[in-house]
Amino acid sequence: MQYTDKKISRGKRIYFAEDLDITKLEIVKEQFEQLLSEKIDSAEALIDLMKKSGELHDILDEETAWRYINMTRFADNEKYSRDFNDFYSGIILKTNEYDFKFARKIYESPFRKALGPDFDLLNRIVSNEIELYRKENTPLQGQEMQLVSKYDAMFSQLTVKYDGKEQTLSQLQSYLENPDKNVRKDAWTLRSERLFTEKERFNRLFDNLKEIRIQQAKNCDFDNYRDYMHQVKGRFSYTPQDLMEFHKAVETEVLPLLRELNEQRRQKLGIEALRPWDMQVQTDGIALKPFKDADELLDKSIDILHKIRPEFGIRLNMMKNSGLLDLENRKGKAPGGYNYPLLETGAPFIFMNAVGIHSDVVTLMHESGHAMHTFAMKDIRLDPYKNTPSEVAELSSMSMELITMDKWTRFYPDEKAFKKAKRKQLYRTISLLPWCMIVDAFQHWIYTSPNHTTEQREAFFSSLIDRFNTGIDWNGLQDHKNNLWQFQLHIFKVPFYYIEYAMSQLGALAIYRNYKRFGKEKTLRDYENFLSLGYTRPVSELYGAAGIEFDFSAGYIKGLIDFVREELNEINGDLDKI
Repeated sequence: MQYTDKKISRGKRIYFAEDLDITKLEIVKEQFEQLLSEKIDSAEALIDLMKKSGELHDILDEETAWRYINMTRFADNEKYSRDFNDFYSGIILKTNEYDFKFARKIYESPFRKALGPDFDLLNRIVSNEIELYRKENTPLQGQEMQLVSKYDAMFSQLTVKYDGKEQTLSQLQSYLENPDKNVRKDAWTLRSERLFTEKERFNRLFDNLKEIRIQQAKNCDFDNYRDYMHQVKGRFSYTPQDLMEFHKAVETEVLPLLRELNEQRRQKLGIEALRPWDMQVQTDGIALKPFKDADELLDKSIDILHKIRPEFGIRLNMMKNSGLLDLENRKGKAPGGYNYPLLETGAPFIFMNAVGIHSDVVTLMHESGHAMHTFAMKDIRLDPYKNTPSEVAELSSMSMELITMDKWTRFYPDEKAFKKAKRKQLYRTISLLPWCMIVDAFQHWIYTSPNHTTEQREAFFSSLIDRFNTGIDWNGLQDHKNNLWQFQLHIFKVPFYYIEYAMSQLGALAIYRNYKRFGKEKTLRDYENFLSLGYTRPVSELYGAAGIEFDFSAGYIKGLIDFVREELNEINGDLDKI
């Protein structure tokens, strides 16, 4: 493709001065007070006021974004952590009360009902915000955010000496694809043992987070934090009990295929039992090597996105030109990956920890899906419609993983390696589902059994590993098994944000099934239509716009798993012919 030299730049503000100093609390409060004092004398004036509020929030959100980005890029530098916490605690939390006041102003306006049925969802979002606001939760949220940042700092400093050099725990992941089982075992064990040496520190950190979260729920008159978070997240389309049924559906419909596939893996590896360090290595002993460095990863990804939709590739290229990417793993960098929308600019920042393995390709495709969602929503002006719930946001990213899959020849020109990468991705797609159930069920139990001990917490997590076991032998690894949850940053940083991955994974499989059965053009048109809608429609309608159903029943899951089985059989047949 022809690369573009274009960069991304922020457009001019409509309602606020370009030199507005948002680091001074009194100035920010003054802006909010002016908004609150404005007279609303028509439905049009109400909409205009919401647009003004949206621009002010975009300005504040983007400043927060950059401080968070720097804090995670340089997690070992206390200055960036202080900068973030100072702004979050000193500006964002101290002006949160205005969000409630503004929501109440909208809710109480006699012109709200004149907006018509197209604004029913907005009305529900605003009502939910009013019901959940408690001024006494503001300092608790500040304390929670400070503890969350400690998790990043603690994890980023965990390194080990291996293979003749100091390495992060993320860097050890690449050894799990090594054909030598002793190398895999050593790397996995070393990684787990390093975390285990700090398990008490992580337990204390989590217990402190738990107590702060429980108090926030009590302040809002909820019996438990689980039910509180269900409403905070605006999960209007399903209940906590529906999620418990989702757990059961995955147990009955997904585990049988995964156990069958893992038994095939065990036989091909020629081992008596599958151990946790045997799950990423290629069964023919050949590890996939998609790229040498982050530059190669990015350039090939731009090419792939351009082939899917030219505009997708152009946008990622513009992010490259604009310094909106940090892809490679290094010491002192926080774990994980994310796409952080820069709402005022109308573009995102992508952060990840690439170490040269196949999962890095998937991660960048995933975050690129989020990025295309960010670009597609840049003209949405009303705040409630920008904040897509996770089961919508993750559909954009997980779908991108699958619809780009046929273009991965850019990373794997050898046909055999390409087919293996596709097989690996399909396996990964369904193997994620049991882990999502474990993470979700674990948090249901934690916050509905708040007085548990550390030992009870470990025992319950271990029981979930057993319940959703896909054929892995944990014999002799009980301590490792008990504390595996501490690797899952979502449990610490974004509670109850994980089941959405499973919902979205089902949705992504349905989009990929459409892609295969009904063709690329219609599927991508539906996908782009879905992206452009943001959160202007209820979740079920947004899934409908993408050409699929919002469904996680056992029957629906079975149909998707049957499709995956067909795809795997076709790939395996092709490999036999090569």
